Amino acid sequence: MSTRYIFNTNGQYVAFVQGDNLFATDAEWIGFIRNGNVVYDTGGKYMGLLLEDDRIVKKSYDGYRPNVLRPLRPLRPLRPLRPLRRLRMTSLPLGYEDVFLNIPMSSPIVEDLSSLDKLKGSQLLASDGVFLGSISNNIYDKNSILNKFGNYGNKYSNTSIFNKYSIYGSEYSALSPFNKYSSTPPYFLKNGTNLGKLTTNQFQFPRIDPDKFIAWLEKL
Repeated sequence: MSTRYIFNTNGQYVAFVQGDNLFATDAEWIGFIRNGNVVYDTGGKYMGLLLEDDRIVKKSYDGYRPNVLRPLRPLRPLRPLRPLRRLRMTSLPLGYEDVFLNIPMSSPIVEDLSSLDKLKGSQLLASDGVFLGSISNNIYDKNSILNKFGNYGNKYSNTSIFNKYSIYGSEYSALSPFNKYSSTPPYFLKNGTNLGKLTTNQFQFPRIDPDKFIAWLEKL
């Protein structure tokens, strides 16, 4: 299958296309393409347009675009040979932005549930500084994220990521792990070390997927 390399305006290699699927440089699936050049993320949300010069761009304000049905996850391809860096490309027209201009060149994500054991004993903090719970399997600990009657595990609490109507659990809030476009999701802190961001935004690094985190919590 042929490979099309995707670059950003600075000439950096940022992704590649095989078939109708978009992959990060580490071969992680990050989106798909419809109608030849319309790019969506893996959840079916609009990302931008693929230009003939191999950039993906979007309007600064593109209005509402409905989600589309996501396809089945493709098999992870082999990483293609890394292409040479390109010269800096021409500036985009006013009102357009390069989707990949200011992000790292790969998409590290914790896939193995056993690797999440490092989160035990950490704290989940919102980007505005609000405490969102400790990662403890003690369901009687008032600070534990597993205490369904506490402030951090109760799906009706304003400080719980499980409350889909709170600013820390809504898919529309910039402070929520479930907002695919947020640049300010919650993060895990342990002994002063940031262990990673809890987010569905595939362009935040290092990233821990909320669905995998919740699956891991259920096994504690």
